[in-house]
Amino acid sequence: MEFFDKIRDRIQDLEEKEFYRYLLILFLVLILLMGFFIFRFYRNVNSYKNRIEEIEDIREDSVKDILARNENVQKRRKEVNAILEKEEGFKIIEYFEKLLQQLGLGKAAEIVPIRRSLGQLKYDESEITARLTGISTQGLCMLLEKLEQNKRINIKELEIKKSEKTPKAIDVTIKIATLQPKVEEVT
Repeated sequence: MEFFDKIRDRIQDLEEKEFYRYLLILFLVLILLMGFFIFRFYRNVNSYKNRIEEIEDIREDSVKDILARNENVQKRRKEVNAILEKEEGFKIIEYFEKLLQQLGLGKAAEIVPIRRSLGQLKYDESEITARLTGISTQGLCMLLEKLEQNKRINIKELEIKKSEKTPKAIDVTIKIATLQPKVEEVT
């Protein structure tokens, strides 16, 4: 209380002119502080508005990208369905063995078939891993070219080694796959 008493006494001791001068200074300081806070407030609001606009632009671009990807997926799904309908009884092992005979590459030393489910999609993936021994580079190139021409086949992995048995020949391990309509299990 003593502090406030000193201030009150100091104000009472001031002359009227001096009192108005201090009062004016006080009001100017208050107006400057209010102006500063108003300026900061509107600057922050403007900054937030700009950030919101940037986020909206990013969101809009993301939505456009997602829609474009979805359109591409739907287009590819239609292509896959058309290919699957066109060749309903396609068997990847028979196709591969027939292709090897056509190209004169002999029989594969080993063919390991795998069928794997692709989750909720209505397709299964049929994959074979074939080991070819003692073939020429030209034969491998012809095989790869024929496999690439068939839209139904996907070359997943290719491993080439120098043949240990036949000079100037290679041993190849190739993994190819195709999509098959999902087989519903009967219980």
